[in-house]
Amino acid sequence: MPNKIDTKFSNNNRVNEILEVIYAFARLDFNKKVAISGDDDALDGIGTGVNMLGEELNHSSVTLREKEQLLKEIHHRVKNNLQIVSSLLSLQSESVEDARYLNMIRESKNRINSMALVHEMLYKSKDLNKVELKEYIQRLSQSLVSSFSTERDNVAMQLTVGENIFLEIDKMIPVGLILNELISNSFKYAFTTPEKNEIKIFLIRAGDLLKLEVSDNGKGIDEAKGKSTSLGLQLIRMLSEQLNGTCIFRNDNGAKFELIFPL
Repeated sequence: MPNKIDTKFSNNNRVNEILEVIYAFARLDFNKKVAISGDDDALDGIGTGVNMLGEELNHSSVTLREKEQLLKEIHHRVKNNLQIVSSLLSLQSESVEDARYLNMIRESKNRINSMALVHEMLYKSKDLNKVELKEYIQRLSQSLVSSFSTERDNVAMQLTVGENIFLEIDKMIPVGLILNELISNSFKYAFTTPEKNEIKIFLIRAGDLLKLEVSDNGKGIDEAKGKSTSLGLQLIRMLSEQLNGTCIFRNDNGAKFELIFPL
């Protein structure tokens, strides 16, 4: 017949008290203290050490909260500063008549906005290090549709993006810039008629890899590539390498870009 299990941590009440305080620390309650008997024995020594640990953990938790607030403020300020730069570019464009320079200003604004959106989402997120990709892609694509709406009013955006895929900022910025370049290139170069134009974005996670596809039903990559600025193509390839990914441009009833990179 097995012995009855004792629900206490120990038969010694002082040991129980010490263990209860340690378990409280595990619940992030650092206000509990071990009573010191004054006998100056081993349990008093352990209790004193546990109390010192609680004070350190309590101080560390305050520091962490302060760091989180500081990080939120940094993201907020970066976002605001990027938006100021974008506004300055808008003001500059009012005095420019050359279409080539106007396009360059718009491209620069869109790149800046793709980065500002990352910092805005991090500022509003509970997790200050990661961005949820589905929401980011939805917001970025809407912004670009607005940017190009006067030229391509009939372009439909079709998004197929997996749920709960998060990226840290060091990967999110390159992915955002790549998406910005690809979507912008489709708007600028792909379509020859104002009807049934479509841009598709497909993103899935497969184990430790992410697969991103951006495609359109336009005239194909060769003509688009010939007219595309070298900066845009160089930027896409450079950012793909930065992600340790492999990228492919090809034709598949229009232009198609594929990128696979590790999380």
